[in-house]
Amino acid sequence: MNFMIAFTVSLMGCCVTMPLYFRYGYHSNHSTLYFIISLIVAGMPVFAVPDNIAFFGRHYLIVQRICYFIFITAVILFGLTFIRDFIWTICSILFKNVPSPLDTKYLYIINVMTLCLAFICSVWAFIEGNKIPEIKEQIIYSEKIEKPKKIILLTDLHLSRVVPNDKIQNIVKRVNTQNADAILLVGDIIDDENTYTKPLLDILKDLKAKNGIFYVSGNHEFYIGYNDSMNLIRQNNFIPLENNGVEIDSFYIGGVPDIPSSKRFKKSVDLEKTFQKAPQNIYRILMSHTPVKLSQKPNIDLIVSGHTHGGQIFPFHLLSWTYNKRYLAGLYQIDKNTKIYVSRGTGQWGPQMRFLAPAEITVLKFLPIKKSS
Repeated sequence: MNFMIAFTVSLMGCCVTMPLYFRYGYHSNHSTLYFIISLIVAGMPVFAVPDNIAFFGRHYLIVQRICYFIFITAVILFGLTFIRDFIWTICSILFKNVPSPLDTKYLYIINVMTLCLAFICSVWAFIEGNKIPEIKEQIIYSEKIEKPKKIILLTDLHLSRVVPNDKIQNIVKRVNTQNADAILLVGDIIDDENTYTKPLLDILKDLKAKNGIFYVSGNHEFYIGYNDSMNLIRQNNFIPLENNGVEIDSFYIGGVPDIPSSKRFKKSVDLEKTFQKAPQNIYRILMSHTPVKLSQKPNIDLIVSGHTHGGQIFPFHLLSWTYNKRYLAGLYQIDKNTKIYVSRGTGQWGPQMRFLAPAEITVLKFLPIKKSS
């Protein structure tokens, strides 16, 4: 499975590196060498997948990070080159003294400058991907809320063999300083075999919240084995909300399994069942990993989701924005009565890197407002 994903990414990588070859290496005296380098860079994700751990042994994590760093540098370079050439073309049309981007006379020095900038951006992305996420607060007001409530969202941790223990320990410490009323784990928490995820979950279970820690599956829980993932969650005393919910003061929190994955793996999603025990005028929150527009919303006030990673690495923002129905990150108003909050995620999938999409520990602060007379 990992190899097939990496192979697909590498094919996509060719779509990135081949334009770079024609922009950076085609006019060189060593164009053949540049072409070979482009193909190698496109294939870097194949060397980074966990399937290669038997081959690289204890050096696997180092190899994985080097391969992804090289590949992501190419991705960022692609984005910077596109933006550069677009602006360059417009300026050459508007101003006669600006040379055309097709003029190779100035191309070498500009290419070197762009390469250096891409490398600097990749270093920044590596730092962003490995640091402890900052707290991001979002205040939500409602007439249905009787007293202030603090709920924390953690999504897309993607616990696996590439995630260091101390990072999860520091995330837990930062979350616990918030004294949350509830913590919502909104999918893609587990992303590896139980052998590698159990030690990390043992750390994560130190999370503390007054009214409990609740969990819904994401697409990656389905990929690695839904039943095994959910059994592991129950062993760590997290409360799964899969087509059911719980009442907490003036709130009702319901959860469903990842909707797109449920269709693929033939698991039911039942919103009516999820909220059948919810009082009529209570504030309703739905945990749903992938931000999808629901054809039926049983008086839901707020949907909380993740999945998009906020794009994770520019220029993937546009692809994520398009694929996820224009939900990328932040708070959106779906209709008159329903909002959706999409987290950029607390971890990341694949490369432990983030560029222009910082990870977050989301703190939702719910405050009451006076009912209009």
